[in-house]
Amino acid sequence: MVDNEFPAAEKILRDIENTVRRNPTIRSFVILPMEDSENRSPVFHQEDSLGVASWCVQPLYIYTYRRLLEYRRTRHQRREEPSTVARWLLGALLFNPNVTMFWNMRRELVRAGRLDARDELSFTRPVLYHTPKCFEAFAYRSWLMPLVLDAEQTDVAALANSELELVQTCADRYANNYHAWSYRRHLVTLFESRGLSLSYDSEWMRTAVWCRQHVSDHSAHSYLQFLLRKYMLAVVSLGREAREDPGYHRIGLTLFFYMDRYHPAGETERTLLERIREVACLERDHGYSSTDIRKLRCYLTALSYWTEECWNNEKYILTYDNHETLWCHRRFLAHLIAVLTVAYAKHACYREDDFWDARCHEELSLAPLLRDRRFTTDDDLLMVAHVMLLKSFCFVNIDIIEMAMNRPKEKVFIDRFCKYLERIGLR
Repeated sequence: MVDNEFPAAEKILRDIENTVRRNPTIRSFVILPMEDSENRSPVFHQEDSLGVASWCVQPLYIYTYRRLLEYRRTRHQRREEPSTVARWLLGALLFNPNVTMFWNMRRELVRAGRLDARDELSFTRPVLYHTPKCFEAFAYRSWLMPLVLDAEQTDVAALANSELELVQTCADRYANNYHAWSYRRHLVTLFESRGLSLSYDSEWMRTAVWCRQHVSDHSAHSYLQFLLRKYMLAVVSLGREAREDPGYHRIGLTLFFYMDRYHPAGETERTLLERIREVACLERDHGYSSTDIRKLRCYLTALSYWTEECWNNEKYILTYDNHETLWCHRRFLAHLIAVLTVAYAKHACYREDDFWDARCHEELSLAPLLRDRRFTTDDDLLMVAHVMLLKSFCFVNIDIIEMAMNRPKEKVFIDRFCKYLERIGLR
């Protein structure tokens, strides 16, 4: 009965399957608006793109859907060739990848050795091009990744670049693509858990540039925040100092300029700020050991990324009107510097637990540090640097809030931001 409804179904499915199999580099899939043509195949392939004529989509999906449901009901009574089931699944998931049962059926075929995990990564790429916010497809790729990494002769660097490129394509094609950025976060965590190298420098720069071009994308900024915490922890835990290339030198200058924005009034504060500069730039050691100098440079390098992000956020708030994402991101930056300062005041270092512990949201209170702190020339230079950054952040906030108050639609965002600052003692 099903065959009679659409007799050309199997031939079209074989054409799609053969095209995908012969061209594993296919990256995109589109449905082409075309009328019925009995003398021409509805499957088109050009370079790295796959297309299917629109006239056959509905009957072909109905055919594969019914076939698969019939197979699930009767698979214990009669057997079908795994290759046939895989072909039905290929057609069904290309047109509607939101059916979890079909992805689970492909998982069964992978576990049975009937489908190759690396080939499955190639298959899901055009699926995600067509439906870039498909949670089931991203979940399937997340399940496949450990299998691919465990396989021999896996080029990890090429695989990582390919996956990050896929995420960026999906994010470009669908705004606020939470599933794409969550998958990217999963990749970073997965590679890190397996001890695989991932360039935080390039990943940070790529994400920062993307966020600058999409200032309202909450999901991208959430990933940037995750990456900023990871990056800062990596810098201090691996003992990475500021490099000598112009980019890192520029970041160092940005940090010191930001620390000086609230104009230190006391002689002691100005002396300490100058001492931090001289020690960090290796101009004078001021009696500090090489270990202390290395620690200072590592922590200042980490803080420079927070400072750079503050500069960017300030610039975008002043440039673009009525973007809640930018105010939420500034609130995160306030929370992050608060967590860092409290952690360093307690432990003289950063601890990973302090970054992710939800109780930190309730326990933060910076008022004593800002109100009662009196510097002396014997103070820890890194503690001084944290407090100076806090004071500069508060000083800059006054100007930003004053300017933004002229935009009536932003008042609700500003009120929420100010209430949070009051709660943690920064206002």
